[in-house]
Amino acid sequence: MRSNDFDKIAVVYDRLAKLIFGKSINESQKHFLPLIPSHSTVLILGGGSGWILPEIMKERPGVYVCYIDASKGMIDLARKRIQSRSILFIHGTENDIPAQQFDVVLTHFYLDLFPPDSLRAVIAKIKTTLLPGSSWIVTDFLNDAWWKTLMLTVMYRFFRWTCRIESNRLPDWNKALFESGGRKKNWKFFYGRFIETAVFQF
Repeated sequence: MRSNDFDKIAVVYDRLAKLIFGKSINESQKHFLPLIPSHSTVLILGGGSGWILPEIMKERPGVYVCYIDASKGMIDLARKRIQSRSILFIHGTENDIPAQQFDVVLTHFYLDLFPPDSLRAVIAKIKTTLLPGSSWIVTDFLNDAWWKTLMLTVMYRFFRWTCRIESNRLPDWNKALFESGGRKKNWKFFYGRFIETAVFQF
């Protein structure tokens, strides 16, 4: 399993994000949930504390969710939030995705963890699990202004120090998804265009 240590901050992660970004983090991740088809199979990578699971099950109660996170602490928090036979919790990474295919994949603030070369390999791995015509809903940061560069520098230093993440700067995840064959169907910006949520189709 890829080494990181989000266990150290699992219990405070959501509060820390809210302190810095207010409601923008949560609102951005919820924005495209209504696009998830009823009775579909959904893959969530880097799901964190699982706060979004009740939102998904409320919006689409008939879906099956495979919920994967590399932090055992995050998985434990997610299990405490909701218990359902329609949710499979896996402590792991994209290398631990079950041998099945999915209608929708969600990666919220997941692609920013990887440097460009690793990101291409991660996207290629995830693509193999998608059914034809599947939607990939991605939410992550953008960097096109000096204040965003400053905030990202502080954030990456913090997460490299506390959680031993692999990357030290934001990759161009939009470009990587385009180059992998994704077609961008819809998008919306939050927090002064610092956060983008987008729907890619493969």
